[in-house]
Amino acid sequence: MEFKAGDNYSSVQRRLFVLYRDLDGKVYDVELPLTSMVDPKELMEELGLPSYINLKYYPIRSAIVTIWAALNANRLHELYPKAFEKRISKNPIPALLFGGAAVKIHCPSANSGNSLDRDIKDMDFIVPKKQGTDFYRLLLGMDRAFGTCYKSFVTANDKRFNAWRHGERYRVTTINGVNGEGLPTITVLDIFCDRIELRHRVDVKEEFERYKENLYTIGLEPLIISKAQFIFDAPKDAAEEFKQHGQDYRIISYPYYAKDRIIVGMEDKDVKDVCAIFLDHDLGEGPEEINPKKMRKILEKDKKLTLTVTLNLRNIIEKADVLERWLNKSDVAKVTDRVERLLGELPIVEKKWDKPWWDTAVETPQIW
Repeated sequence: MEFKAGDNYSSVQRRLFVLYRDLDGKVYDVELPLTSMVDPKELMEELGLPSYINLKYYPIRSAIVTIWAALNANRLHELYPKAFEKRISKNPIPALLFGGAAVKIHCPSANSGNSLDRDIKDMDFIVPKKQGTDFYRLLLGMDRAFGTCYKSFVTANDKRFNAWRHGERYRVTTINGVNGEGLPTITVLDIFCDRIELRHRVDVKEEFERYKENLYTIGLEPLIISKAQFIFDAPKDAAEEFKQHGQDYRIISYPYYAKDRIIVGMEDKDVKDVCAIFLDHDLGEGPEEINPKKMRKILEKDKKLTLTVTLNLRNIIEKADVLERWLNKSDVAKVTDRVERLLGELPIVEKKWDKPWWDTAVETPQIW
């Protein structure tokens, strides 16, 4: 059977592969091998993204194609009439990345072959709430326009989640890679609208107008905050288990908390990402600099968020020896110096808490 990949024709054996079988028996499948009708590298150059971004990670390639599609949402029905019968959105959609993919876009040190490179298995987007449904529909048509590499679908669980969140957040299931046997893997893709709501609420509405300046991400300051808002507590006797797994550095010092509990901060992946941001960006008010004034302005609105963020950043300084797992002493010093200088510009929280001050309804990831 012949198929078209860009402008090249090839004859290959096609077969259907089941991606997911829903509880009601409905099957979501895809033809193999997967196809891509676009070149992510060309789109990356068209978007003006840095050349150091390594495209070896499937979610990075998908993210770049998705960003390009979102910015052309108002004319995709003209460019790809077979995929989109109607206009997706009246205006371009500023779909902003956060999470590990955003860090790779901003940070050379987080890309392949460098000290703070790490695997990423998904992409996280945030869009204006008024365009949330448009972006959701765009994702579900990506495979028809750009190839099956970019296929997303909605399971029964996704539908329940979307109905529950009432336009505040959406969820689809998407292809996120190919395993060692050459078969596609899937994951959940979360779409946030206007704000990131996890342990704390991080509002990013002001960043939509600066999408190009911020390299199609939420920007350095919100990115640091979104990483450093991670926190949970555990019984005090769990400390020994953290130590056995080499994770005791994550236990945060906060003497006012309940004596029978410990506070646990960022995961390895988030610590690496935050370190990459500080290693590759100095403090300042210019492009691609961490702006203390902007960060202070964000945090001044929320004492609870401020406490979590500053505790996590302070923990990086206090456990600096752990950073030598990934960095040489010179780079560790550069990171901790910049974190220390930033902390000196951030609000000090006088109020003390002896119980969770964060949203405890959020699911805590499996620790090990």
